Amino acid sequence: MSAGLRAAGEVLQRRVRAADDTPIAYTWWRRPSAELLVIAPGFWRVRLARENLFLATHYVRRGYDVAVLDFRGHGDSGGAYSFGAFEALDLKAVIDQLVGDGRPYSRFAILGLSLGGSIAAGTLGLFPHLPCRALAMISSPADLKTLRPRPWTAAARKQVSLRKAVQMPRMSAGAPFVRRPDVAESLGRLSIPKLIVTAEGDWLVAPSHGKLLADAAAPPVDYVHLDLPGNLHADALVKYVPLRLLRVLDGWFRKNAGAGR
Repeated sequence: MSAGLRAAGEVLQRRVRAADDTPIAYTWWRRPSAELLVIAPGFWRVRLARENLFLATHYVRRGYDVAVLDFRGHGDSGGAYSFGAFEALDLKAVIDQLVGDGRPYSRFAILGLSLGGSIAAGTLGLFPHLPCRALAMISSPADLKTLRPRPWTAAARKQVSLRKAVQMPRMSAGAPFVRRPDVAESLGRLSIPKLIVTAEGDWLVAPSHGKLLADAAAPPVDYVHLDLPGNLHADALVKYVPLRLLRVLDGWFRKNAGAGR
């Protein structure tokens, strides 16, 4: 854990049970601030991965409290990953423990990476009463069935390292047969500000997914396409072009969910 994060306030390791009794682990950085940013990682990514720690550090310094969870099947959480079928329960459990009457926050914003962004959109569509201020989605798929990954690219080999490859999440055998929230349909019902970011040549989630989601989303929605080399996907944007990504995210969060606003 970085000294910068520790100096900003408390760093708390917490656990909560989802509605189906799956234990979910999350880390909570508390300045304290009135504004909470929840980071939803993608598949195969844990809450304390370097990229998530980088984002948490950055946004704590910018005046937010931050919570990052391990979705089921990942890290210190129990259960098995269902690729969006049940992960809404994980995200809602964390939010319910932190946000609401008698809890530290009255509202929150979400930053979702890859499938974490799709899960976040689905969660907000399923639970429209949640007091979310804004949702940012980075390299998020519209539909898993239409993904056409290109793992042979240089960026894919860098992002899916041997060390990460052997740390495979626990996956649900029945997940392919369970109905998932329709991400585009969920975005079409959300009236909160939404940001959808895609990257040129993304090796896993083609920019067409983000364009489809932006076209389906109810206003207000901002769509930003990063035209850059490297076939970068989600966490790789954080790792290899952090300043380029943060210029987009910081201005948008400041306008739509700024600390102190």
